[in-house]
Amino acid sequence: EEEDRELERYIYNLIQYERLPPHLKKRFENSQELWRAKVIKFSIRHQLRWKTNLVRTIVADERTYYVELVNFSRTNFMLYPYHISDVLVPGLKISPFKYYLEMMTTVMKNELSYDRLPNFTAADCVRLLGIGRNEYIDIMNKCRAKGWLWKMKKTIVKDLLPTVPCDIDIEYWWLVHLGVVSEEDTRTCNDMEKATVDHLLDTMDEGAKLAGTLDRNTIKSLYRKGLIFLDVPVYNEDYIAVPPLENFVMNRVSGDYFENLLYKIFVSTDERSSVETLAAVLDIEIEMVKSAISMYCRLGFAKKKNIEPISGLAHEMGSKWHNSWFDANHTSAKERMRSVPDKFIYESDETPSGIATPFIHRPISQDPMLTPSSFEITPHSRRIGFLFDYTLTALLMMGNLGPGLKSHAVTMYEVGKLSDESMDDFLNELDKVRETSEGEAQRYNDHAITLRKTIKFLRRNDQFNLKGCDGGIDMLRTERLATLEVSTRERILNQNYALLISMAPISCESPAVTSCIPPHIGPVIPEMNSPWFYLYLYKCAESGPMSCLFARGRRVRSLPPLFTNCDTVRLSSWNHEPLFVHASNLLPVLNDALLESPVIVQRYTSQPEKIRDVTFPFSETALLDQPDWDELELHPALQKLQVEFKLKNSFGFVRMIKVNESEWVPSDLHFGLSLADSRLNELISQKILSHKLLNEDSLSRQSRNSREISLRLLDFISDFQVEELDVDSGQIP
Repeated sequence: EEEDRELERYIYNLIQYERLPPHLKKRFENSQELWRAKVIKFSIRHQLRWKTNLVRTIVADERTYYVELVNFSRTNFMLYPYHISDVLVPGLKISPFKYYLEMMTTVMKNELSYDRLPNFTAADCVRLLGIGRNEYIDIMNKCRAKGWLWKMKKTIVKDLLPTVPCDIDIEYWWLVHLGVVSEEDTRTCNDMEKATVDHLLDTMDEGAKLAGTLDRNTIKSLYRKGLIFLDVPVYNEDYIAVPPLENFVMNRVSGDYFENLLYKIFVSTDERSSVETLAAVLDIEIEMVKSAISMYCRLGFAKKKNIEPISGLAHEMGSKWHNSWFDANHTSAKERMRSVPDKFIYESDETPSGIATPFIHRPISQDPMLTPSSFEITPHSRRIGFLFDYTLTALLMMGNLGPGLKSHAVTMYEVGKLSDESMDDFLNELDKVRETSEGEAQRYNDHAITLRKTIKFLRRNDQFNLKGCDGGIDMLRTERLATLEVSTRERILNQNYALLISMAPISCESPAVTSCIPPHIGPVIPEMNSPWFYLYLYKCAESGPMSCLFARGRRVRSLPPLFTNCDTVRLSSWNHEPLFVHASNLLPVLNDALLESPVIVQRYTSQPEKIRDVTFPFSETALLDQPDWDELELHPALQKLQVEFKLKNSFGFVRMIKVNESEWVPSDLHFGLSLADSRLNELISQKILSHKLLNEDSLSRQSRNSREISLRLLDFISDFQVEELDVDSGQIP
């Protein structure tokens, strides 16, 4: 992987074959032709501009290169390459609408599932074509109703697809470019549209025009006719906000370069950091970052924070904005403009004296940057980062808890982050969740209610003493953070957060977020979320449920005697959530699991009265005057764990199970805050305050302890782990 990144740097820096280091030449068998083929393939896959990249020295014909690029992108359902639309629209006459129309035609003729379209591509198709999942199914049903030969008739699909783009939202700070306009095209234009086309043509040497300086209805009409195309400018000094996602299509991820970049920036974007700062933290070429953010803004998934405001108060004399943009609801501004002198009023109707000017006459600015001097940058202080996994978003989405909450849940899953700026709205939605429900729905409600309590407890709590923390809280999904390179993730976490707290338990299928700086209350290494941790836990406690560890590849024909007369068995494999099965069903489940990894099988219980979660730090003496005190805190095994794991400076809970009439043993230890049990969550929160676990001294000790525990766990694993053995071909690997 590191070698691939090195290779990319050479291609981006226009390094010719002769200047490659020997180890890279060897990778291409010292063949310049193989190197050239790699450059072409890389350039097409990454949609690189021909004129400014290395591929120009290999592919002589620019048009041939772009045709191949478009064909590859469309075949692989990639987003339209808007960053080279200034070449594709005038040169190849391929607009975004035409690009997606041909893509949708191909998908339908091959009777592919709508889910084959990747998430962002599907969202852009909805925006331009108006074809979502329901519309797609409806069109396919109409096609099939034409008979089984419908795929052979080209016009059937074409007649059911739109002929012009949807009426999209255009922001006043977007840039308008003139496309390819023929005499025949102008015959379909009214006088206003012709005047605008002439204006764009006459001033083409001055560059693109801000949409806000042109009549809004006119440019929307010209866009639908395909006579103009739009650029969404992003500058180094811009600040970006990601509100809760609307109209996001959750299909699949394709893994192409631009989609990966979009998701990386999603989870890394911070409203308090400029685009330039974000690019530096991510260590990604700033032009690529700006292209990604431009796509967010185009799709409506992000907003610029520092653009010059436009409102009814902005149409004073000398305003550079066209009157048609002043109305907040994008309706006619005529009624709101009556108090303005006539010479500053634009009316879209024809007048006896001719046509009103469809644009503002003013000197064209060479720099369309819209950063008012009054824009205030929020000081960049650190926050608390609350780490969650996919299970939480699944519960919020499946629970039918309300459309507003679902929008936030989609944002948490897809963006991988819900920032403090969105937290007030999120809490308002959580406040609407009912306390009680029926059946399985109660579980969804409980998680939502406990999450609300957790956020309110952690956010702006004056009893915490976190240095350099503004009291805000960002929610971060571990799976999305894991897509970042380790060094990048460390820079982002260190820059933005004073403390990380994990939900407990966090899924063992989710990658652990390793962090010493900032301090992290949670599984700080992946091994702490694996069955290895069970074994180490039982060793330290000198106690635990009866367990049996089976090696990968073993075939089990009969169960050990320890599982006789056992109602419930917990089966835990590496990198998968534990399964709870009845002993009578254990053999087939166990043998299937052993095909992939080792498995630890344990006697367990399904009876709630035999399971108890005990919060730590544990008291060392009886606290009979405290109603919430649990006598199990004095259990010898828990007192040993408190010493071995140095639990006095951390928080979480240990799950105890009753194995006979009077014996309790520890089965699990989880660091962090529980979301599954509201009462357990409250007890942990009380201990955080009473033991002052979030002050600087306690967190400093906790960080040192986490490192020490991690090293001891890794030593334990190395003592019992063996090298992978060679096996005969007849054996299961």
